[in-house]
Amino acid sequence: MNKTYGYCRISTHKQNIERQIRNILKEYPNAIIIQETFSGSKFQGRRELEKLIRNIKAGDTIIFDSVSRMSRNADEGFTLYEQLYNQGVNLVFLKEPQINTDTYRKILQDKKYLSI
Repeated sequence: MNKTYGYCRISTHKQNIERQIRNILKEYPNAIIIQETFSGSKFQGRRELEKLIRNIKAGDTIIFDSVSRMSRNADEGFTLYEQLYNQGVNLVFLKEPQINTDTYRKILQDKKYLSI
């Protein structure tokens, strides 16, 4: 059975992670919430995210409140997005739905259809 995870990250202990958790659970009430406090822009070194990436399976979904919770660096964020997309993992960004993997798949299918 496919699983749905919500990944929540804060950069400092002074920040409150509850808003991200609330936003994810509002849309995906059965999501398994993964919480992390990490300072910095690289996704390497984020233990909980790394563990999730190692254990995620095709058909599973990761929900982020915002793309900035996945990565602050565009190059690394794209690399991770592409890796997970190629593994068949669904990515959902609540504040940027235009970059969800379902949207990306649809664009690719439409482009393929139009080029026939």
